[in-house]
Amino acid sequence: MRTPALLFVALLAAPTLSTAQSAPPAALHWYRGNTHAHTLNSDGDSPPAEVARWYRDQGYRFLFITDHEKITDVAPLNASLGAPNAFLVIPGQEVTEILPDPTHPDGRRQAHVNSLAPARVVMPQRRGSVAESYGRNLAAIGAAGGLPQVNHPNWRWSVRPADMLALPDSTLFELWNGHPGINNLGGATGDAADSPRALSTEALWDTLLTRGKLLWGVGSDDSHTFTQPWNPGVARPGQAWVVVRAESLSAPAIVAALHRGEFYASTGVALGEYRADARGVALTIAPTGGPRDDTRFTTEFVGRGGRVLSVVHGREARYQIKGDEGYVRARIMDSHGHRAWTQPVMLR
Repeated sequence: MRTPALLFVALLAAPTLSTAQSAPPAALHWYRGNTHAHTLNSDGDSPPAEVARWYRDQGYRFLFITDHEKITDVAPLNASLGAPNAFLVIPGQEVTEILPDPTHPDGRRQAHVNSLAPARVVMPQRRGSVAESYGRNLAAIGAAGGLPQVNHPNWRWSVRPADMLALPDSTLFELWNGHPGINNLGGATGDAADSPRALSTEALWDTLLTRGKLLWGVGSDDSHTFTQPWNPGVARPGQAWVVVRAESLSAPAIVAALHRGEFYASTGVALGEYRADARGVALTIAPTGGPRDDTRFTTEFVGRGGRVLSVVHGREARYQIKGDEGYVRARIMDSHGHRAWTQPVMLR
């Protein structure tokens, strides 16, 4: 993947701006990585070394291993597979929160949260509401030195917008989860107008952003199955990722950049250049293949309420900020069905 160049210009005379992009140090780099993967240490089908090797061999620069209720020792993996400025494995955990709820068809709700780069395991408490669970678990993850990531809110239709309103700003959440059973696109239970309806994860994001809740949208694999990477019916790797802008390929730098929202999410679209400031957002899409490549691209700039502010076709897209949009983010789609999402520029 070609690494993109990001330009950011802070304007003192412009409207107040809250955004993932801050004035950059002299040298920053882009690193493709995955924040959600499982091994034989929990419910994956392959040992940690095979999982890490797959990502390294596919050109990823970093990987978080997030087994359930276990922090896999990554030191041997970095000793055998890692290399400075080339590939890094970072420890993590998935906190497998399952909450009793007799009103849900399953009799329970799933409120899983990743803990990225923690010092110790956080055990799920399995009591209270989803919102209460998020509050307790995010606090425990922070106390353990980890960065929290809310996982697959639409899995088993478990999470509602109200459950996420109390999340701290700058929390990561899975905008796109690569597992085949996660319901990223939402849906209704029937054709009637009053049928229960769950938002897509992207519409959930817009709902929360519109309420002033700043969350960073992540793409990740939730990979479990490495013995059948060709099978679309399993939780295979390589389905969604983040491209992080950081000072170095080190665990502290990657985690800090994720916390600041210095990344974009993708299922296959790579950015070449990207600029966000108080005047507007501009991006260029990186080349995708040889001279016969005929891929076409559409960029939609999205604002308050999920409203599409502008549609641009081609490899370059720009949007001039007026100041009343609430926030501005970009959604890029190619003619093969791949997507990328930039983080929102919040206009206060």
